[in-house]
Amino acid sequence: MGDIIEKLIRHISKTDYDSLPHEVITETKKYILDTIGVGLAGVNEPGCKEVVDLVKAWSTNERGSTIMFYGGKVSPSDAAFANSVMMHALDFDDTLDSSAIHLHVSSLPAALAMAEISNGVSGKQLIAAVAIGVDITYRIAAAIQSPLSWIRTATCGSFGAAASAAKILNGGEKQIANALGVVYSQTSGNAQCLVDGGLVKRMQPAFSAKNGVLSAALGFRGVTGATHVLEGEYGFFKLYERGEVRPERVTERLGEHFGVMELSIKPYPCCRMTHSSIDAALELCKSHKIDSEKIDEVLVYTSKMVFDMVGSPFKLRDNPQVDAQFSIPYTVALALEGGAVTLNDFISETIKDRTATVQLSKKVKVLIAPELSEKDISISDVTVKMLDGHSFSHRVNAPKGSPSRPMTFDECYIKFKQCLDYSHNKSVIEKGESLSDFIFNLEKKKDIRDLFEYL
Repeated sequence: MGDIIEKLIRHISKTDYDSLPHEVITETKKYILDTIGVGLAGVNEPGCKEVVDLVKAWSTNERGSTIMFYGGKVSPSDAAFANSVMMHALDFDDTLDSSAIHLHVSSLPAALAMAEISNGVSGKQLIAAVAIGVDITYRIAAAIQSPLSWIRTATCGSFGAAASAAKILNGGEKQIANALGVVYSQTSGNAQCLVDGGLVKRMQPAFSAKNGVLSAALGFRGVTGATHVLEGEYGFFKLYERGEVRPERVTERLGEHFGVMELSIKPYPCCRMTHSSIDAALELCKSHKIDSEKIDEVLVYTSKMVFDMVGSPFKLRDNPQVDAQFSIPYTVALALEGGAVTLNDFISETIKDRTATVQLSKKVKVLIAPELSEKDISISDVTVKMLDGHSFSHRVNAPKGSPSRPMTFDECYIKFKQCLDYSHNKSVIEKGESLSDFIFNLEKKKDIRDLFEYL
């Protein structure tokens, strides 16, 4: 089977709530709140209602799992899919900056969907399942050394989703091995849709969440899959990542250090690879009171991967929201123009109407800084050149929300409330305080199904 995967299976099987460090429990609850919050903000975004309508139309299961906000019960895998799409729709969910991936968006909806159809799953069990799934995703992603080609939120996230769902089912090592083997046959997700601006970009981790639930259920019933899923001749590391991995990182401090401690909460609802540039632009606005109408040129220096993924000149295509979310020129223009980057800046109709912002984005030129690691997303240098000849520069070494520059509890709660307000749903807004209270007392809850009263 392979030494690494055996250790991971044992880790999934043996780790429970009582073996989690206190700080892991606290951080996991914070990220559950954040992920649900950004999901409720994303309910009206392009692609979400279409997904919900589809899975509802195909569902005949009255005893399934709940679609948040929209209500109704569908199959657990379809609920995980729909909820994950909403959680990722605004690209506002957590990230692992060192690997440019999102983590809770696959593991949390998989765990929630599986928990709802299981009897008496407690808050402690949910915390453990989510923490473990995120840890598995983190460890596999941390081993990969090459820049993006596959979307690792989806590929690595499929293993995390399967692990979370299998943990909810309380499966033994054999069932967990089955789940990971089965989900490997469904692992996918590529960067082309990101480059082309397709709505399916926000659905790729949702496919992982859906497949994780299905794979855990099949594995629990004895369906087998590949056993050498990571290190085999056609295993994930060789087939998907061309062997450009450091496999020892997968099991480094296994059971002692958990991936949730390495994550970042996003302060801006756009691709994390734009955030350091946004931070730099906002700092320049704050320290120099820049008049955006008098800007001659803006130079942004980033890594090659950031340049490739979000550095192209801004242009409006079929999905303006996606175009804006994945554009340094647009997001830096926003920051320089208004001194802030908010949810309302990424509404499709708003983007089309922001002619001044679009014009300013044409002055933003993204360049590769050759001294940076190819896959670095934390460092950005921004220089603003003014028409009068003055220029201002600022360098960011770590974006806001990262472990070295964490968002405070109050900042996270403010973000959560802003997300609920953005849903424009009175019931959701009114239940916000009760929902946050439920999540921050999750370890005291006897049945996780009570959570859905607030969703």
